[in-house]
Amino acid sequence: MTEDSEGLRETLVDMRRELDILRIETTHAKLLLNALEAMLGANGDDDPFDGVFAALMPVFEFSHAIVLVEPGEGCEQLECIASSHPVAIGSIWPAGKLFRKALSGRIISTVPGVGGDAWPAELTPEISCDQPALYFPLAVPGSRGLMILLRSLDQAGFDRSHVALARKFSLLASHAFAARQASLSKAESRRLKDLAEELEASQEALRFRANHDQLTGLPNRAYVRELVDQMIGRKQWGGPDSESNQLALAFIDLDEFKRVNDMHGHVVGDVLLQEIARRVQAEIRRTDVFGRISGDEFVIVLDPAGEQSGVARIVERILDRIRQPLSVEGAQIKPSASIGIAFYPEHGRDYETLRRHADLAMYQAKTSAKGRLSFFTRDLGREADDRLILEQRIKEAVAAGEFRCALQQKISIRTGCVVGFEALARWVDAEGVVHGPGHFLPTASRLGLLDEISAQVMVDLLQNLPLLDARFGSDIRYSVNVSPAQTTSIPFMQTLLRQLSDSGQAGRFILELTEESFAATGPFQTHVLPALRNVGVAISIDDFGTGYSSLAKLAELTVDELKLDRSLVSSIHQRPRNQIILRAVESLGAALNMSIVAEGIETAEENGYLLEQTSITIGQGFLHHRPQLLVDLLGC
Repeated sequence: MTEDSEGLRETLVDMRRELDILRIETTHAKLLLNALEAMLGANGDDDPFDGVFAALMPVFEFSHAIVLVEPGEGCEQLECIASSHPVAIGSIWPAGKLFRKALSGRIISTVPGVGGDAWPAELTPEISCDQPALYFPLAVPGSRGLMILLRSLDQAGFDRSHVALARKFSLLASHAFAARQASLSKAESRRLKDLAEELEASQEALRFRANHDQLTGLPNRAYVRELVDQMIGRKQWGGPDSESNQLALAFIDLDEFKRVNDMHGHVVGDVLLQEIARRVQAEIRRTDVFGRISGDEFVIVLDPAGEQSGVARIVERILDRIRQPLSVEGAQIKPSASIGIAFYPEHGRDYETLRRHADLAMYQAKTSAKGRLSFFTRDLGREADDRLILEQRIKEAVAAGEFRCALQQKISIRTGCVVGFEALARWVDAEGVVHGPGHFLPTASRLGLLDEISAQVMVDLLQNLPLLDARFGSDIRYSVNVSPAQTTSIPFMQTLLRQLSDSGQAGRFILELTEESFAATGPFQTHVLPALRNVGVAISIDDFGTGYSSLAKLAELTVDELKLDRSLVSSIHQRPRNQIILRAVESLGAALNMSIVAEGIETAEENGYLLEQTSITIGQGFLHHRPQLLVDLLGC
């Protein structure tokens, strides 16, 4: 969750930066157009540069502007025909090397104090060649010319963006001057029109980029909100296209999308997002709105909505389309999505309320059974309030250090002796109430608090290790669970490794990782895993049989222990197919020198089958021992 939150923050920063650039580019385009319009709209007796200078000021932030022209080709002097500083008008300037470069088409920027060609002596100190300046060509009718923009000595010089803007304005303004002549040719008129249309088209492209997601081409978060607000407004005012007073907002969240990125890379993840966008677009109507509002989250607004049953049929069809498998870069992907739906006006009268309620319904769909749809109800709203309260309590519990270590025995099912413990997290609140993991772990994971909780559990265990050794012996080994997200978090793994190394007991610990952790290659397997091996930490695959590894995959993994998932052990004495799988895993584990642990033993019949029909020696489950807090286990 920490990585997801960090990734989300980086994404938002990038989006804001890109939007800022787009806003600046759009603003500059409008200001340049204003300058051209001022030039073209000037009356015959008016100075066209008055409006030009005023329009260019916000773009270039200059203090003075000067326009010089060449009276005739090859002349050694230039005449000032326009200036924001009246004293300069009519002055004669020597046509030095820098001026001639600008006249020939160059854009030149100078820094403060550098100076340049000689300037007329009669100019006041307010205009000086030592000021930072921007020179660019300007083809006035019948001659060559140039424009000089000056900044004060205490200002920085013009940058590359100003040079680029000056190049655009130089070209457009030169044609605009030509357009003012009565003898303007049709070809020149057409050229000016084409240039203007190109600048307007550029603005349209900028607006599209500002309103649409760059990966999928769909409306982005801000534009979706704008479109939905417009749809709601039309319904509230009874517009001509408000066929129904209802609309439905469906919130889509892809299932296990992070796993796709972790296992196959972001290129595959991007292709998947693009394909999902195409599939959904093929199922919606022209009147509906479909947009991407974040990484793997989309919104559909169905308008008109009709009855709930009709909306359900449309969304089920979308879910079926999303579920179709696809192959990307050799990877076989089976996508699915969870969708929550809220209705206007019943569940909200503005976009944000509808989105939030649809999000709550989606969360219910994802937690009950992924890949389904769920409709918002008022009960969900009350549940959301309860969840917010729980979130706040967990944050406060983490800050107060209320998480403790509980241990469950791993025993020899043949002798009954304790051979190890699994460390588990428990929340002991301020009133002394003990909360199991099902109550707080999902929420803590969503809030990105698992790392801190794990650290508190480890501190509790390591501090009590001497007392545990005195009670159970120093040859007992301790298993510690690490989530898939934590295995890919290098800072967390480095902290855990340091805790174990500093204890001087690293060789007595086993890290329990899920199969998902081994499915993705990356820094964990190349850097963290070797470091764990170097200090003597053993590795176990937890919940084996529920994840992504096949029996053949086991041969590629250098692990010390396999923990059979409860689903394989449950009623094993009555399930012949599970018995076959168990024998295969047992045989392969023996060949690869892996210990096999049967997890979740809850009945005497299950334990009896393992004793009589397998060679498994280590078991764990409520039949033998229920987890206990250290204070209870040690009796202190």
